[in-house]
Amino acid sequence: MKKHFFLFLLMVGTATALLAQSDTYRTLNPVSFTELRFNQVRPGYSRVLFEFRMPSSNSKINLELGSIGQLKSLPNLDSLFSVSLLAIKQIIDSTPKDIYARRIDVRPVDNKVEIRMVSHESNQNTLVYQNGNLNNLKLDKDTLRIIFYPQDEQLQYQKYYPAFLSIHVNHLTDLFNFESNSIAPCIALLKKSFNEEFLQKSNAIKSYSAVFDMNEQKMIFPSTKMIQKKGVRAYSGFQNNESTILPAIYGSMQFVRGSFVPSFAAGLSYIISENKRYDHRVFLMWEPYFFFSNNNNQFKTDRNDFISFRKVDFDKPEKGGWSFVQNFSVGYLVGRRGNWFEPNTFKFSLPGIRNHTLQIEPEFYFNNFFRNFSPTLRLSLFFE
Repeated sequence: MKKHFFLFLLMVGTATALLAQSDTYRTLNPVSFTELRFNQVRPGYSRVLFEFRMPSSNSKINLELGSIGQLKSLPNLDSLFSVSLLAIKQIIDSTPKDIYARRIDVRPVDNKVEIRMVSHESNQNTLVYQNGNLNNLKLDKDTLRIIFYPQDEQLQYQKYYPAFLSIHVNHLTDLFNFESNSIAPCIALLKKSFNEEFLQKSNAIKSYSAVFDMNEQKMIFPSTKMIQKKGVRAYSGFQNNESTILPAIYGSMQFVRGSFVPSFAAGLSYIISENKRYDHRVFLMWEPYFFFSNNNNQFKTDRNDFISFRKVDFDKPEKGGWSFVQNFSVGYLVGRRGNWFEPNTFKFSLPGIRNHTLQIEPEFYFNNFFRNFSPTLRLSLFFE
């Protein structure tokens, strides 16, 4: 009987712990289920973004995809737009024309339409003075954002990746001014540029973007010259995750072996912009150190050359003020003058702090398995 009683207490205690873990998870992750349902991915943060401008009406249509491959399996977007517009008609009819910018998120799923409206009050502090009168100025547009899931039998995993169709207008009532087949011409123009041949060369995990002018029926970004020069890479305009090799230069000052020593570095940097938050950069640099001495009024300069390998992670966008920077470098003495360094000297640096192009890091010098080990604090200015 006691065994059964203790077993019951153990089960009850475990259930309580599980509930506590669930509550802790919700506390640490404050994103609501509503946001997860209607606003993931947030507007403008999709990997693939196409913009269709309509200058005559001052409206535009955005198509956001989880990958470029979803272009092969788009549903009838005009039909989705019609279904969504019918579902929100009563909401639009009862919404006043005022200074507030509104976004209606719509999910047409399982023979029903789920709707969420968000109001942005940013316009209440924008004003315009004209003809002696001061009035509110509405800058942000109203938006209908439709969430859908492209289906591709060959890419079954992608059916769980949402795509988004956004129609941006001055006021929600302007949505009714669109014709029943307004989106089909946008997709037709899009597929002229992103055709089957392009999709075969493209990378499913990379970002692509383009801007189209529907009045002129052409793509205005990237330009024809950019496409001829860069090829597929030209389309990565808004969210670039391409790898690039660029020249790199930076100057430094450090206190080494009892002297303040300036140095200069020149070489190449390999930049990997893989997401919106970080740039990973790898440097291969030639670094001459300049030691100055005065012996009986005879001024002498000894140059000691290092070849260095450096890796730095940069925040995107850069943080203001001083912040921690992931940095590591290792170098080897290839040119020795004077007695400032021993033969076969190595150096390495560790993570430090950074303020835009100014960086402070600890650096260490040694030879023959950490003999003659000496530390310094290095101040560097990157010319970028």
